Amino acid sequence: MDSTKMAAQFIDVLKDGVVAATGCTEPIAVAYGAANGRAVLADQTIQKIEVKVSPNIMKNAMAVIVPGTGEPGLLVAAAAGALCGQADAGLSVIANMTPADVPAVLELAHSGRVSAQVAAVDDDLYVEVSLTTAKDTVRVCIAGAHTNIFLVEKNDTVLFSKERPSAHATSDFKAFMKTVTFADIWQFAHNVDLKSIAFMKDAATVNMALAEEGLHHDYGLKLGRSIDQASTSGFGSGMAADLGNRIVAYTAAASDARMGGAPLPAMSNSGSGNQGITATCPVCVVAQHVNADEETLVRGITLSHLTALYIHAFLPVLSAFCATDSAAMGAAAGVVYLMDDDFQTACRSINNMASDAAGMICDGAGCSCAMKVATSVASMYRSVNLALMQIAVPASNGLVCHQIDETIQAIGRLGTEGLAGTDPTILNIMVEKKSDQVQEVR
Repeated sequence: MDSTKMAAQFIDVLKDGVVAATGCTEPIAVAYGAANGRAVLADQTIQKIEVKVSPNIMKNAMAVIVPGTGEPGLLVAAAAGALCGQADAGLSVIANMTPADVPAVLELAHSGRVSAQVAAVDDDLYVEVSLTTAKDTVRVCIAGAHTNIFLVEKNDTVLFSKERPSAHATSDFKAFMKTVTFADIWQFAHNVDLKSIAFMKDAATVNMALAEEGLHHDYGLKLGRSIDQASTSGFGSGMAADLGNRIVAYTAAASDARMGGAPLPAMSNSGSGNQGITATCPVCVVAQHVNADEETLVRGITLSHLTALYIHAFLPVLSAFCATDSAAMGAAAGVVYLMDDDFQTACRSINNMASDAAGMICDGAGCSCAMKVATSVASMYRSVNLALMQIAVPASNGLVCHQIDETIQAIGRLGTEGLAGTDPTILNIMVEKKSDQVQEVR
């Protein structure tokens, strides 16, 4: 493929894979389905909402706070989408929900008229929302991607349909990304016309605003704030004294805010706000540290996000692999670009990370995601530091391969093949804790 065509494809990939999302994208997908069902029903009073989701959606929705509501789970997400959602707003479906809307949302969620269960499907990502009124029932089905509606039915009459993705389908964008190399991405980020990627500055604006929100208010675990304030407990020096602490604190604070229900969007990556945060905040912090100009920042963020999208192309859309780690590998590339702009250093950084936290497990979305985000970016800092000193984990170790693209593909195999049996175990453990959100697991 010639460089001009490849550059155009990369820009399309970025526009598709780096988008704003208000709230954790798994419950938000349910809210999106509910909002689109409600759009068909107009102003009819909803008597019942039934939600069926794939196991990974359930795992990632049980503990995470729905923005603005203070409460977690699919029941709240479905009620919010049905009562307040904007059907055409994508992952920002409930961004305009106001405090005045919340009592009605919570009343419906806790009324016994909303239910959620795991669907008997093989899909990596599946959402089905049925809304019933006194005279109509509308069913909305989503698969393959968080906003990919493939079926809308009203009283068993099909209003909209398109081909349902296969259970483990790969999008055209992911298929394209599997054909490129890390070197292609490195060259693109350096050489593409700046005007073509200027939109990537939005990732910095949005995700650093989320970080500031988490640093100055109490959300989730308050992990970012605790790192900044560690000197008060005598167990650290705070983020001002150390670049590594500052990177971890800002990135964890953004995750704290997002998972703790802050009514601010995150700029996502690969359908995940936490991945978007992890690919963005470390690059922004280091850019401030080196006094980078705006062009250097935009190119660094572009390199980070596109590298994260490249690595995630070899992974399922949702899996037991915590992809904040692959997003942090993207951040490693962006940070190296800012620090010494050397391709081999970037390769060493990603290889070093592959030897460290690549086996980190996703055990569902919630406030503890900030811990995993912190682990990923701390690994990134250690790995880049080694790489800058010309130190590399040798290819005789674990997932590390002689060529960077082989390492990235090995990470994909780990997430796709090696961890395939992990998700059911995690979900069973979560369900056995008797969450009142789950009525049936098949």
